[in-house]
Amino acid sequence: MRAHGLPLPKEIDDEFITRVSRMSAVEYLHPSTQYTKLVRMQIGPLVRELADNVVSAVEADRGVLASRQQQQPKMSIYSGHDTTVGPLLAIFGDELGGSPSLNAFAGPMWPPFASSLRIELLKDSTSPYPAIQSSWAGDLADHSNELSAIPPEERTRPPNVPNSLYRWVPGQAAAASAVPFNPRATRDYYVRVWYNDRSVQLPACLDPGAHHSKLGSTVCTLDGFFKQIAHFAPSDNEVVQERRALADSQNN
Repeated sequence: MRAHGLPLPKEIDDEFITRVSRMSAVEYLHPSTQYTKLVRMQIGPLVRELADNVVSAVEADRGVLASRQQQQPKMSIYSGHDTTVGPLLAIFGDELGGSPSLNAFAGPMWPPFASSLRIELLKDSTSPYPAIQSSWAGDLADHSNELSAIPPEERTRPPNVPNSLYRWVPGQAAAASAVPFNPRATRDYYVRVWYNDRSVQLPACLDPGAHHSKLGSTVCTLDGFFKQIAHFAPSDNEVVQERRALADSQNN
């Protein structure tokens, strides 16, 4: 009612609204922070598409494909509901929007009316790249055969992020298989996530080797961003298998 400029009943105050919002978030959205498989079924295909958008933007910036450079939009807009924003916040490790300013009511909060998430792809070729490697840098290997064969919890990037992203040399028209796999080939690119009016701290990007050396830990390296969402982006086969398993469990 308040979002539409209507007065609230006198029995309902801010404390009551906060408590109900938190209870609703715990009941409906909190499982998203605990069960990776549930999130993959809920919103995994969208996470894959977001990763595709980022990869396409990087390739367009590199000029890998002229046609893609011409067609790649500067901005993509998705319209959804609070039940979309909530699971995405869980993927980004944001405690579903809990805010310390709520004091005793801090914790998971239902996304308020007109909430938004922004994912920015940034480029910085001048600032020093983190001198320290991320804790998972040794796992950024060439998985060109079948990345989806790696268990989701062990992945360092979504299965739809191609190895060609790491086989690129400046000035080259396209990535070539003869170019050695270079985990630092994406070092000019960073990602920052915003929830309403504040930047989101992705847990993976707290790693000293996974964020911008000057702008801080909310500006993730591209690999830090991929690491954060890797567990939640299913392969095509996983989408089919997990939905089939869910259907079988409901029928038994």
